[in-house]
Amino acid sequence: MHLVALVASFRRKGNSELLAKLALQEALKNGASGEVVYLKDFSISECTGCMKCVFKGVKCPLEDDVYRFFAKVKSADGLLLTAPTYVLSPPGLLKMVVDRYLLMREYFEEIYSRPAVSIGTGGLPNWGQFQLPMMNIFLLSMGFRIVDSFIAYGAGPGESLLNNKTISRLKSSLRNILKFQNKPFQSQISKHCPVCFSTLFERIEGKRYRCPICFIEAEEREDGFYFSEDNLNNHRWTKEKVKDHFENWILKTEVIFRKKLREIHKRKTELVAHRVV
Repeated sequence: MHLVALVASFRRKGNSELLAKLALQEALKNGASGEVVYLKDFSISECTGCMKCVFKGVKCPLEDDVYRFFAKVKSADGLLLTAPTYVLSPPGLLKMVVDRYLLMREYFEEIYSRPAVSIGTGGLPNWGQFQLPMMNIFLLSMGFRIVDSFIAYGAGPGESLLNNKTISRLKSSLRNILKFQNKPFQSQISKHCPVCFSTLFERIEGKRYRCPICFIEAEEREDGFYFSEDNLNNHRWTKEKVKDHFENWILKTEVIFRKKLREIHKRKTELVAHRVV
Protein backbone atom coordinates (compact mmCIF):
# COMPACT_ATOMS: atom_id res chain seq x y z
CA MET A 1 0.00 0.00 0.00
CA HIS A 2 1.39 3.37 -1.07
CA LEU A 3 -0.28 6.33 0.64
CA VAL A 4 -0.22 9.78 -0.93
CA ALA A 5 -1.04 12.52 1.57
CA LEU A 6 -2.09 15.44 -0.62
CA VAL A 7 -1.94 18.88 1.02
CA ALA A 8 -4.12 21.53 -0.68
CA SER A 9 -2.83 24.40 1.44
CA PHE A 10 -0.41 27.25 0.81
CA ARG A 11 0.43 27.59 4.49
CA ARG A 12 3.72 26.12 5.63
CA LYS A 13 3.46 23.93 8.75
CA GLY A 14 -0.26 24.67 9.06
CA ASN A 15 -2.86 22.21 10.33
CA SER A 16 -3.37 20.64 6.89
CA GLU A 17 0.31 19.86 6.44
CA LEU A 18 0.80 18.64 10.00
CA LEU A 19 -2.14 16.24 9.83
CA ALA A 20 -0.89 14.92 6.50
CA LYS A 21 2.53 14.26 8.04
CA LEU A 22 0.96 12.57 11.04
CA ALA A 23 -1.05 10.32 8.72
CA LEU A 24 2.09 9.41 6.79
CA GLN A 25 3.90 8.65 10.03
CA GLU A 26 1.11 6.28 11.06
CA ALA A 27 1.07 4.65 7.63
CA LEU A 28 4.79 3.94 7.80
CA LYS A 29 4.35 2.44 11.27
CA ASN A 30 1.81 0.05 9.79
CA GLY A 31 4.12 -1.17 7.06
CA ALA A 32 2.89 1.01 4.21
CA SER A 33 4.96 3.31 2.04
CA GLY A 34 3.97 6.88 1.37
CA GLU A 35 4.76 10.50 0.69
CA VAL A 36 3.42 13.98 1.33
CA VAL A 37 2.55 15.86 -1.86
CA TYR A 38 1.84 19.59 -1.99
CA LEU A 39 -0.68 20.85 -4.51
CA LYS A 40 1.01 24.27 -4.45
CA ASP A 41 4.15 22.72 -5.96
CA PHE A 42 2.29 22.09 -9.22
CA SER A 43 1.52 24.81 -11.72
CA ILE A 44 -2.19 24.40 -12.51
CA SER A 45 -3.75 26.69 -15.11
CA GLU A 46 -7.40 27.62 -15.44
CA CYS A 47 -9.36 25.54 -17.94
CA THR A 48 -10.28 27.72 -20.93
CA GLY A 49 -13.08 25.44 -22.09
CA CYS A 50 -11.56 24.96 -25.56
CA MET A 51 -12.69 21.28 -25.55
CA LYS A 52 -9.73 20.19 -27.70
CA CYS A 53 -9.00 17.32 -25.31
CA VAL A 54 -12.49 15.95 -26.03
CA PHE A 55 -13.39 16.78 -29.61
CA LYS A 56 -9.89 16.56 -31.14
CA GLY A 57 -8.54 13.89 -28.80
CA VAL A 58 -5.32 15.80 -28.19
CA LYS A 59 -3.43 16.70 -25.05
CA CYS A 60 -4.52 19.83 -23.25
CA PRO A 61 -2.73 22.77 -24.93
CA LEU A 62 -2.18 24.54 -21.59
CA GLU A 63 1.46 24.36 -20.59
CA ASP A 64 1.30 23.44 -16.93
CA ASP A 65 1.81 20.53 -14.54
CA VAL A 66 -1.68 19.06 -14.63
CA TYR A 67 -0.64 15.75 -16.21
CA ARG A 68 2.28 15.41 -13.80
CA PHE A 69 -0.13 16.08 -10.93
CA PHE A 70 -2.68 13.51 -12.12
CA ALA A 71 0.10 10.94 -12.56
CA LYS A 72 1.15 11.50 -8.96
CA VAL A 73 -2.45 11.02 -7.78
CA LYS A 74 -2.66 7.83 -9.85
CA SER A 75 0.42 6.48 -8.07
CA ALA A 76 -1.56 6.31 -4.81
CA ASP A 77 -3.04 3.01 -3.64
CA GLY A 78 -4.79 5.15 -1.04
CA LEU A 79 -5.08 8.91 -0.80
CA LEU A 80 -5.51 11.30 2.11
CA LEU A 81 -6.51 14.84 1.15
CA THR A 82 -6.16 17.74 3.58
CA ALA A 83 -7.20 21.34 2.96
CA PRO A 84 -7.90 24.45 5.05
CA THR A 85 -11.29 26.13 5.16
CA TYR A 86 -11.28 29.62 3.73
CA VAL A 87 -14.70 31.22 3.22
CA LEU A 88 -16.96 28.16 3.75
CA SER A 89 -14.85 26.12 1.30
CA PRO A 90 -11.29 25.06 0.40
CA PRO A 91 -8.72 27.18 -1.47
CA GLY A 92 -9.48 27.97 -5.11
CA LEU A 93 -6.52 25.95 -6.42
CA LEU A 94 -8.39 22.73 -5.65
CA LYS A 95 -11.39 23.97 -7.65
CA MET A 96 -9.05 24.78 -10.55
CA VAL A 97 -7.98 21.12 -10.53
CA VAL A 98 -11.62 19.98 -10.50
CA ASP A 99 -12.29 22.25 -13.49
CA ARG A 100 -9.86 20.08 -15.49
CA TYR A 101 -12.40 17.28 -15.09
CA LEU A 102 -12.40 16.29 -18.76
CA LEU A 103 -8.77 15.18 -18.44
CA MET A 104 -9.52 13.00 -15.42
CA ARG A 105 -11.22 10.32 -17.49
CA GLU A 106 -7.75 9.13 -18.56
CA TYR A 107 -7.07 8.16 -14.92
CA PHE A 108 -10.57 7.42 -13.63
CA GLU A 109 -10.78 3.76 -14.69
CA GLU A 110 -7.45 2.82 -13.14
CA ILE A 111 -8.06 4.69 -9.89
CA TYR A 112 -11.69 3.60 -9.57
CA SER A 113 -12.64 2.39 -6.07
CA ARG A 114 -9.27 3.00 -4.46
CA PRO A 115 -9.81 4.28 -0.89
CA ALA A 116 -9.52 7.93 0.08
CA VAL A 117 -10.06 10.13 3.13
CA SER A 118 -10.60 13.88 3.21
CA ILE A 119 -9.83 16.06 6.21
CA GLY A 120 -10.74 19.71 6.17
CA THR A 121 -9.20 22.00 8.75
CA GLY A 122 -11.00 25.02 10.17
CA GLY A 123 -11.70 27.17 13.19
CA LEU A 124 -15.50 27.25 13.58
CA PRO A 125 -18.13 24.53 12.93
CA ASN A 126 -20.55 27.00 11.32
CA TRP A 127 -18.07 28.29 8.72
CA GLY A 128 -17.34 25.18 6.63
CA GLN A 129 -20.55 23.84 5.14
CA PHE A 130 -19.11 23.55 1.61
CA GLN A 131 -15.65 22.41 2.66
CA LEU A 132 -16.04 18.63 2.53
CA PRO A 133 -18.39 18.57 -0.50
CA MET A 134 -15.85 20.51 -2.57
CA MET A 135 -12.94 18.36 -1.42
CA ASN A 136 -14.88 15.18 -2.11
CA ILE A 137 -15.96 16.24 -5.59
CA PHE A 138 -12.27 16.13 -6.47
CA LEU A 139 -11.88 12.62 -4.99
CA LEU A 140 -14.99 11.27 -6.68
CA SER A 141 -14.05 12.87 -10.01
CA MET A 142 -10.77 10.98 -9.92
CA GLY A 143 -12.55 7.69 -9.11
CA PHE A 144 -11.76 7.28 -5.41
CA ARG A 145 -14.06 5.59 -2.90
CA ILE A 146 -14.34 7.85 0.15
CA VAL A 147 -14.03 5.85 3.38
CA ASP A 148 -14.11 8.82 5.79
CA SER A 149 -14.41 12.58 5.67
CA PHE A 150 -14.37 15.10 8.51
CA ILE A 151 -13.24 18.54 9.63
CA ALA A 152 -10.47 18.93 12.19
CA TYR A 153 -10.91 22.08 14.26
CA GLY A 154 -8.12 24.37 15.35
CA ALA A 155 -7.58 27.92 14.10
CA GLY A 156 -3.87 28.42 14.70
CA PRO A 157 -1.07 26.37 13.08
CA GLY A 158 -0.75 23.09 14.99
CA GLU A 159 -3.88 23.50 17.14
CA SER A 160 -5.51 20.48 15.49
CA LEU A 161 -2.77 18.27 16.96
CA LEU A 162 -4.05 19.10 20.46
CA ASN A 163 -7.51 17.67 19.74
CA ASN A 164 -7.55 14.05 20.86
CA LYS A 165 -10.77 13.32 18.97
CA THR A 166 -9.16 14.54 15.76
CA ILE A 167 -6.06 12.39 16.26
CA SER A 168 -8.17 9.35 17.12
CA ARG A 169 -10.36 9.75 14.05
CA LEU A 170 -7.37 10.34 11.78
CA LYS A 171 -5.82 7.07 12.95
CA SER A 172 -9.16 5.28 12.49
CA SER A 173 -9.51 6.74 8.99
CA LEU A 174 -6.02 5.61 8.10
CA ARG A 175 -6.85 2.08 9.21
CA ASN A 176 -9.91 2.22 6.94
CA ILE A 177 -7.60 3.00 4.02
CA LEU A 178 -5.00 0.36 4.86
CA LYS A 179 -7.59 -2.39 5.43
CA PHE A 180 -9.97 -1.31 2.69
CA GLN A 181 -12.02 -3.92 0.86
CA ASN A 182 -14.20 -2.70 -1.96
CA LYS A 183 -17.76 -3.87 -1.30
CA PRO A 184 -21.14 -2.63 -2.56
CA PHE A 185 -23.00 -0.12 -0.41
CA GLN A 186 -25.67 -1.51 1.89
CA SER A 187 -29.02 0.12 2.68
CA GLN A 188 -28.63 2.36 5.71
CA ILE A 189 -29.88 5.32 7.71
CA SER A 190 -27.37 8.14 7.93
CA LYS A 191 -27.23 11.85 8.65
CA HIS A 192 -24.86 12.33 5.72
CA CYS A 193 -24.61 10.90 2.22
CA PRO A 194 -22.74 7.60 2.55
CA VAL A 195 -21.01 8.16 -0.81
CA CYS A 196 -19.71 11.74 -0.53
CA PHE A 197 -20.33 12.42 3.20
CA SER A 198 -22.19 15.65 2.39
CA THR A 199 -24.79 16.88 4.89
CA LEU A 200 -26.36 19.14 2.26
CA PHE A 201 -29.58 17.86 0.71
CA GLU A 202 -32.14 19.09 -1.84
CA ARG A 203 -35.78 18.61 -0.88
CA ILE A 204 -37.72 17.00 -3.72
CA GLU A 205 -41.13 16.73 -2.11
CA GLY A 206 -42.58 15.49 1.15
CA LYS A 207 -39.93 13.39 2.89
CA ARG A 208 -37.96 12.75 -0.30
CA TYR A 209 -34.54 14.37 -0.48
CA ARG A 210 -31.56 14.13 -2.81
CA CYS A 211 -27.81 14.49 -2.42
CA PRO A 212 -26.80 17.18 -4.94
CA ILE A 213 -23.26 15.83 -5.15
CA CYS A 214 -24.08 12.19 -5.89
CA PHE A 215 -27.63 12.73 -7.19
CA ILE A 216 -29.09 9.89 -5.14
CA GLU A 217 -32.44 10.03 -3.37
CA ALA A 218 -33.08 9.42 0.31
CA GLU A 219 -36.12 9.38 2.56
CA GLU A 220 -36.27 11.43 5.74
CA ARG A 221 -36.53 9.43 8.95
CA GLU A 222 -36.52 10.49 12.62
CA ASP A 223 -32.85 9.59 13.06
CA GLY A 224 -31.53 10.65 9.64
CA PHE A 225 -32.07 9.75 5.99
CA TYR A 226 -32.77 6.30 4.62
CA PHE A 227 -30.61 5.39 1.61
CA SER A 228 -31.53 2.25 -0.30
CA GLU A 229 -28.88 -0.16 -1.54
CA ASP A 230 -30.03 0.33 -5.12
CA ASN A 231 -29.71 4.12 -4.99
CA LEU A 232 -26.34 4.04 -3.23
CA ASN A 233 -24.80 1.76 -5.85
CA ASN A 234 -26.10 3.86 -8.73
CA HIS A 235 -24.79 7.26 -7.75
CA ARG A 236 -23.48 9.88 -10.19
CA TRP A 237 -19.82 8.81 -9.90
CA THR A 238 -20.07 5.11 -10.81
CA LYS A 239 -18.12 3.87 -13.83
CA GLU A 240 -21.32 3.37 -15.77
CA LYS A 241 -22.77 6.81 -14.97
CA VAL A 242 -19.53 8.64 -15.73
CA LYS A 243 -19.16 6.80 -19.05
CA ASP A 244 -22.76 7.56 -19.97
CA HIS A 245 -22.33 11.24 -19.15
CA PHE A 246 -19.24 11.46 -21.33
CA GLU A 247 -20.52 9.48 -24.30
CA ASN A 248 -24.16 10.55 -24.34
CA TRP A 249 -23.78 14.18 -23.34
CA ILE A 250 -20.29 15.68 -23.52
CA LEU A 251 -19.32 14.10 -26.85
CA LYS A 252 -22.70 14.90 -28.41
CA THR A 253 -22.62 18.60 -27.51
CA GLU A 254 -20.40 19.31 -30.52
CA VAL A 255 -23.05 18.09 -32.98
CA ILE A 256 -25.78 19.93 -31.10
CA PHE A 257 -23.72 23.13 -31.15
CA ARG A 258 -22.99 22.95 -34.89
CA LYS A 259 -26.69 22.61 -35.65
CA LYS A 260 -27.29 25.87 -33.81
CA LEU A 261 -24.35 27.81 -35.29
CA ARG A 262 -26.38 29.79 -37.80
CA GLU A 263 -28.81 31.03 -35.16
CA ILE A 264 -25.96 31.75 -32.74
CA HIS A 265 -24.15 33.78 -35.40
CA LYS A 266 -27.33 35.76 -36.08
CA ARG A 267 -27.77 36.62 -32.39
CA LYS A 268 -24.11 37.60 -32.04
CA THR A 269 -24.39 39.85 -35.08
CA GLU A 270 -27.36 41.59 -33.47
CA LEU A 271 -25.32 42.19 -30.32
CA VAL A 272 -22.48 43.69 -32.33
CA ALA A 273 -24.94 45.94 -34.15
CA HIS A 274 -26.10 47.26 -30.79
CA ARG A 275 -22.49 47.63 -29.59
CA VAL A 276 -22.98 45.11 -26.80
CA VAL A 277 -20.16 42.81 -27.95
